Amino acid sequence: MPQQRRRPVVTAVAALIAAGLVAGGFALTAQRSGEDPVVGAGAATVTPSATAADGAARDGTVTITRTGPDLPGADVLDRCDTDSRATVARYDTAALGQVVLQCGTSGQGYEHIRVRHTVDWRDVLGPRSDRDWDDAMLTAVQSVLESPPTGYPQDAGDGKVCYAAPVRFDDGSRPAAEPNVRVIVSATTDRVITAFPTDDGGC
Repeated sequence: MPQQRRRPVVTAVAALIAAGLVAGGFALTAQRSGEDPVVGAGAATVTPSATAADGAARDGTVTITRTGPDLPGADVLDRCDTDSRATVARYDTAALGQVVLQCGTSGQGYEHIRVRHTVDWRDVLGPRSDRDWDDAMLTAVQSVLESPPTGYPQDAGDGKVCYAAPVRFDDGSRPAAEPNVRVIVSATTDRVITAFPTDDGGC
């Protein structure tokens, strides 16, 4: 059983894109109502991913290993004790350029994900894994932002874009609970707002 972190830390994961884009590929259900604040009001001009380099459509499946390093590491999370804007992780995305996951607050970032979705991520891992909840979350966020399925990101309105993908484990099995992930990013601030597992595919 993984040890649980005792202090709050914030990591924001969110994706934003301009309205009217044609979406394809794997899709997740709408954001849980009232979960996240509106971040930014401007529309972004973002081109969703089309195909892999070889021209084939890609499903962007996130693979989570059942054993592995503790992410992001105590040295990273220690900064969150004094600075909500401290960076937990950086991601290079094709659509938005560099996106950051900050320590954040209860409304966005790592802290938001910790407060609202720790149980959800633990459910994804289940009893067979020795990983902590944020090991799974950070792996999923990096994978879906840096190698998104065809057609992502999609417009999520209010200056936000959405990424979504199916999740599997390194043994090929899929989580029994909520086997998909959704990540919401602010296209106006290039920050991750939230990242959570979901039963349904799409944005």
